[in-house]
Amino acid sequence: MCQHKPTDNLTNFSTKGSLGQLMVQAKIYNKINAQLHMQLPDTLKDLELCLIKDKVATLMTSNSAVAFRAKQQINEIFIILQGISSSQQINHVEIKVYTNK
Repeated sequence: MCQHKPTDNLTNFSTKGSLGQLMVQAKIYNKINAQLHMQLPDTLKDLELCLIKDKVATLMTSNSAVAFRAKQQINEIFIILQGISSSQQINHVEIKVYTNK
């Protein structure tokens, strides 16, 4: 039989190292996504922030119709993101479609 390692209490988890940095980044993205979803119109609710890199926010959806509508309303999405305190450094927004095959 293999012995299992006991589960550590994650409340004492240290954010040092690359895994900790990813956890902090994920928390920030989740917070931005929650605020973004409250302000987006119903037709764009499928959009999700997946990356902020070099002042470019990448929003993704699995629905190409939503991506098309989002590209038509890119300025409004940019203004919404600028209003969210954690994402004020964004200068450009990209919309991508992902497919699971």
